[in-house]
Amino acid sequence: MTEPVYPKEDITQGVFSFDSMGFCVNDFRRETAKSLRRVLFPEFTVREKALNSACVEAARRISKDWIVAQLQHYAIEVNPEIDGYKAKALLVTSVAHGLCDTVPPQVSRINATLQERYEAQMNDYHVKMKAHQIQGLPQRISKFEACNTPAAEATCDASLFLRKYFLDEHGQPDKARTPHLLMLHGYRGKGLALSGRTDRVPALHLAKAGPGGTNNITVIGWDRERVDSEAQQIDLDHNVVQAGSCWNTQMRRHEEHKAKSRNSQESSDPFDPYDTCGIYAVSCEAVEDVWPVLAKGLRLRMMSEGRLAVFDLGIITGLMVFAGSQAKVSKLIANGHSISLTDPSSYQAHYDDDDMTSDSDDVVDNSHPRRLYLQWRGYDTRTGELQHDPYNHNTGYIDFEDALSMSFSGALYLKRELGSETQFQGFRIPGMKGPLTMNWDALSHLESDRAKVPEHIW
Repeated sequence: MTEPVYPKEDITQGVFSFDSMGFCVNDFRRETAKSLRRVLFPEFTVREKALNSACVEAARRISKDWIVAQLQHYAIEVNPEIDGYKAKALLVTSVAHGLCDTVPPQVSRINATLQERYEAQMNDYHVKMKAHQIQGLPQRISKFEACNTPAAEATCDASLFLRKYFLDEHGQPDKARTPHLLMLHGYRGKGLALSGRTDRVPALHLAKAGPGGTNNITVIGWDRERVDSEAQQIDLDHNVVQAGSCWNTQMRRHEEHKAKSRNSQESSDPFDPYDTCGIYAVSCEAVEDVWPVLAKGLRLRMMSEGRLAVFDLGIITGLMVFAGSQAKVSKLIANGHSISLTDPSSYQAHYDDDDMTSDSDDVVDNSHPRRLYLQWRGYDTRTGELQHDPYNHNTGYIDFEDALSMSFSGALYLKRELGSETQFQGFRIPGMKGPLTMNWDALSHLESDRAKVPEHIW
């Protein structure tokens, strides 16, 4: 028995038709008298908000074909070739005189006749389809039983899968049959074959997790909270594994870059901050523990002869200014009030060679010979809030491992985010320097005030 062909939906009689959407004239459904008045006479709407909505609806819906269809719905004689303006005037007049308040009997009879024919046609199709499905059921069961995993069973036949694990012999929900969560590893069903059927089973929930494809995992169970929580944990674990894989790749690039640099430069050479320029892959355990999703691809790019850096710590991204002591950092920021990465002349005049070294008057920690002090500004990547640091609390330092400047360990004070000094490490990797358009003043308190939404607009 071949599968029955889905019938042509619409049953027609003249300009009238009936399909799954109901009774129509040229694909336009009948509007009620109230709806017609609202669309044709929006100026009589009392409330301003409703008036605007009515005007928008009128502009969207009114067309010549729609007007002619409404006239034919109410058995008002009209020539289909009538001018659009005349057709609208005729409909307006008909509504105003109450000719559209009730559906004429002759139109109601056509509606009933077409509906009866449509339902008979669809019932006949459903009977034939059910017979076809019953005839093909043994073959479906045979294919289903040949599957050896729940994911393969769901892919083969979603209906039989749900009946096996979640429904009783009468097709009713049975929580005792599979009380635990069911994981479908690598399920790749077509369209909504499984999710659509799952939605029709009361209290049964489905969630998808994983990177997709053959590594996708579909979670099904009776407890929505458990299903969603398990799916989120799977995604979280995947992000951690993916981040670990990316980090291993970065460290391999770092070791290759480090070996190549050692061949051209001796680590016993004196430390020169100018040699720190480059890209560093950053690891920050505190951020990774609290925000593992944001802790992927952390970077720090040293520029301007080691005096400036663009950084991305996942939760914060922005600019750093470096010098040989914290006092010199503050001095550079005070003097170079327009520190920009796109215009070197804007900060070069304020920097001298001795900025990267400490004076005898500076109070500094001399425990590390290759330490650079810093101050940062940036914005919170989660909220967009600027961290402009009006009290100079956004400080820190980095200590380079050797004169090659291939790696460093350092600390930042992230008071708002973590409330304490945060340790981080950087490992130099090869990469393009490229121009970056970021300005120190763009991260100032003035810009922060401008970015705030005025209270009066609420």
